[in-house]
Amino acid sequence: MTPEDLRTALEQGRPADAAAAAALARDVRGATMALPLEAVRLATAGPATAPRARVLASRLEELAAGALLDAPAAPDPATEVWMVGTATAAAVHLRGRIAERLRRLLADRRVLSSPPPDPRVEEPVRPRRVCDEAYAMLRELMNVGEGRAALVMDRWAFERLPESDRDAEIARVQGGGAFTRLLDDLQS
Repeated sequence: MTPEDLRTALEQGRPADAAAAAALARDVRGATMALPLEAVRLATAGPATAPRARVLASRLEELAAGALLDAPAAPDPATEVWMVGTATAAAVHLRGRIAERLRRLLADRRVLSSPPPDPRVEEPVRPRRVCDEAYAMLRELMNVGEGRAALVMDRWAFERLPESDRDAEIARVQGGGAFTRLLDDLQS
């Protein structure tokens, strides 16, 4: 699929057509992953191409991570360790880039547009800011061991804090502090 094919598919599709969006994503993913998959296959093949293919796969970083993890187990332990190590290095690098971007957004106080209030909900909707969303995403990125329920409930509690308290929590995290557990009674 070429960039022009993608543009055409996006211009012709209906925004709410979930089946078409899934098919397009499958096509794009297939086209995008063909070369990293082949690089990983060659990196685990014979000695003629493996060294150069390994260098290539490691430089593809996050593009090769999925291919490395989805590949069949390597016949020798050194190759298996290389595959998982290369995928790990790619994930760590990508995670660092995301965290850096989110940390910059912690200073962005712009307010996001809100949907109209639901008359069935008594609790007022607090305006959400870019920094609030960045805080929640950074917390999720950094606290990988936290259970989904605890993460969702703490985000809910954070969003209901007054703006000054959210600002204080964001400032604490910007200063290197750990994320505060806002609801202690949840099991992870």
